[in-house]
Amino acid sequence: MPTDLTNQISALTVRAPAAWLQEVWSELRSAPATATADFLKKRLPATSNSDLAHLLQQILDLAEGSMSWEALGYGLQVSSEIHSSYLDTRQIEMLWSGPPPSGHLAARRIDQALYDLIALAKHEILLVTFAAVKVERLADTLLKAAQRGVKIRLVLEFAEASEGQLSFDALRAFPTALIDTAEVYYWPVENRERNQAGRPGKLHAKLAAIDNVVLISSANLTDDAFSRNLELGVKLTDPDVVLWAKDHFQGLIRDNTLRRLSR
Repeated sequence: MPTDLTNQISALTVRAPAAWLQEVWSELRSAPATATADFLKKRLPATSNSDLAHLLQQILDLAEGSMSWEALGYGLQVSSEIHSSYLDTRQIEMLWSGPPPSGHLAARRIDQALYDLIALAKHEILLVTFAAVKVERLADTLLKAAQRGVKIRLVLEFAEASEGQLSFDALRAFPTALIDTAEVYYWPVENRERNQAGRPGKLHAKLAAIDNVVLISSANLTDDAFSRNLELGVKLTDPDVVLWAKDHFQGLIRDNTLRRLSR
């Protein structure tokens, strides 16, 4: 298949509604072998999207004389199925806590999404937070995951390292049984830049990377954030994003920007 034709097919399948595209490839696969491109332009399913119509016309012109209409139909189908498979592995879900969104907005609570992910975790959990307090259910869910053999890493802020910008260590929210099995990391104060007032930067990220899913939100791991604050977040099912998140923190650990807590 010519490169220009392949590129145009890819552009069409990325932008076209799946139902319309299926009608197009079905018509092409049953079209007479002797049909011309101009003939098919009048016979194929119409669309109100002028850009898609123009793309389809270009594809027909490029394919005419270089491949059969049946083969073009199969080419469109395969391209569409590959794109659909790609999208299945890259999903975005909006999350919230606090006042519920209006009825037309589909979104799950941040804490419930987090509990569900941890309960299903099979390999690895990375949690990063500034604050953690009064999260007994979260701690219990994490402990059960650890007992299943899931590797748990916690990147937490500490009161001493923040020089009072956090009132108490996030580590205190988690039971000793969990801390003893988890890897706990912190950001040493000597590794932080300071502002004009002399105060060090904060470990302010809120992230959960659990197996093949990343959850990013404004919410700390606290009862207020889960239940009362107005918070927003997003759950990303995307292998590239998950790999980036894990590699980023692994790099910070490797170059000693983050340091493992000794117990």
